[in-house]
Amino acid sequence: MSYNDYFGKNVTNISTEVSNTFVRKVMLNMIGGLLVTTLVPIYVFFINQGLMYTLAKYLNIVALGEIVLVFVLTLGLKKMSSGTARLLFYIYALMNGILLSSLTFIFQPVSILYTLAVTIIMFVVIGIYGYTTKEDLTKYGNFLTTGLITIIIISLINFFVKAPMLYWIGTILGVVIFSALIAFDINRIKGIASDMVGNDEETMKKLGIIGALNLYLDFINLFLYLLRIFGKKRD
Repeated sequence: MSYNDYFGKNVTNISTEVSNTFVRKVMLNMIGGLLVTTLVPIYVFFINQGLMYTLAKYLNIVALGEIVLVFVLTLGLKKMSSGTARLLFYIYALMNGILLSSLTFIFQPVSILYTLAVTIIMFVVIGIYGYTTKEDLTKYGNFLTTGLITIIIISLINFFVKAPMLYWIGTILGVVIFSALIAFDINRIKGIASDMVGNDEETMKKLGIIGALNLYLDFINLFLYLLRIFGKKRD
């Protein structure tokens, strides 16, 4: 059964203990990925700045590698072990840390830390809502998909026209959509718990990794859009 098959089910009659355990494991994997991503810029900025100039030559390759990894994880999940899925997730987090290291040379460190703090607070508050709400948020999936497509279109248009108005429309929309996606993804991750009893542990571990990847991407994208608002560029 696929990840989306699980997430398409209704959130009913869920064992609180089972649900909490599964969500906790997903969150721990997501936090682990974020720590790996965060440690790379810290190392580059405070310990080895010269490494960034070396890595800068290969950022396009790293970005392409990230795309490949996401496709491998999502499309090849059934054929790989949970250990392999977890390893690929952390490799992705490491590669993303390499890409995000360039931000330390564009924005002032204080503004990056401030934005990170705001992102964490928003994630926690929205995440709590997504987990505790009685409403099935999966019904909003089509609206969120439309919002993501709209963001992509706006970004593509603004790449050519460089309109400040489009830039800020895309920024605000990005903050709204990825904030909503945090609640949406946590809500549907919680929904997996309704069918955990009787399913093999290995499958649930793999689904947990994909759930962690989704939340990780929600967090990173929200952070990047908030950085457009709060980030102060170096002189």
